[in-house]
Amino acid sequence: MRGVTRRTIAACWLAVSLGLANATALGQARTVYYSGFEPGQDYDMEYPIIDHDGWQGEGTGGNGLVEDNFEGLGQQGYIGYWPPLEDSEGYTSLWRSVEGIGQEETRITVTMLMKIADSTNDQRDDFRWSLYNDNLRRLMTLDFDNETGNINYALDDDIFLPTGYKFKHEAIYDLKFVLDFAANTWTVSIGGERQGVVLFINAKKLTTTGLNLTFGDLGPSWIIHNPEAPGDNYMVFDEYRITAETSDFAPKAPPTLAWGGWANDGRAMLQLGGNATSDYTVEVSDDLKTWTPLETAKPGDTWKEIADAEAPDYEQRFYRARTVD
Repeated sequence: MRGVTRRTIAACWLAVSLGLANATALGQARTVYYSGFEPGQDYDMEYPIIDHDGWQGEGTGGNGLVEDNFEGLGQQGYIGYWPPLEDSEGYTSLWRSVEGIGQEETRITVTMLMKIADSTNDQRDDFRWSLYNDNLRRLMTLDFDNETGNINYALDDDIFLPTGYKFKHEAIYDLKFVLDFAANTWTVSIGGERQGVVLFINAKKLTTTGLNLTFGDLGPSWIIHNPEAPGDNYMVFDEYRITAETSDFAPKAPPTLAWGGWANDGRAMLQLGGNATSDYTVEVSDDLKTWTPLETAKPGDTWKEIADAEAPDYEQRFYRARTVD
């Protein structure tokens, strides 16, 4: 409600964080997509991966199918090796969108076998796996830098950071991404030919900027260091699988905020509700642009009374409540 005197509150406005209203139990993983890149799935070695089985791409750099790079597994996909048609092209990307993931299936696991073959022309590039949401916004990237051998990662802030791990050329790795959209976290583990499974990224945030937490696709890219002289390195991948299940993460209940009236001394009174033991922050604004924390509190068994002593000094005030990170 919007008023014209300083004793009238303009609005009591509530913003809640993303998350499920109720906890969901960990469910049975369900395969929503699988590809072994075999002829039985209509993959033809004479053509690029793009347009096979729903795969899409951007860029004209090398991509297609090879045989027997992984013993006993027939055909594999690859990206890299052949330079793009234009010197101005700095990357080639592949992705395969999926449908049929239920709203309650917020835990997505993507697995694949992969290896990186080194260049023979002394030019080396990066190979990446990137996750996009269904609005085509990038959430995270895992980067294999073939110049240094380092494995790096980036969140949705586009800042690449080292994982502290390296990879070896021609080594076959079993890569596993666990994406928990209810918890806003992603985890990566990698298994090799001579070592067990290594958890090298644990519970990083899927979004740090408030992007939509949905699964769109997770696909490979070839990032060329010098577009005028690309490396003939390439990444091979196989046994690409996406599974979906309900998450065992129990998010905080969203807060509620209600108007409590005016106190005798002129303070504006609000009633904060939510989980009894969860912390919520009530923020205040007079223009819906700049927000200032008013109080952080737990609602308790019923609700918590929040007072704004400065409200009488303003013609209008807006309030919102949010969960504390």
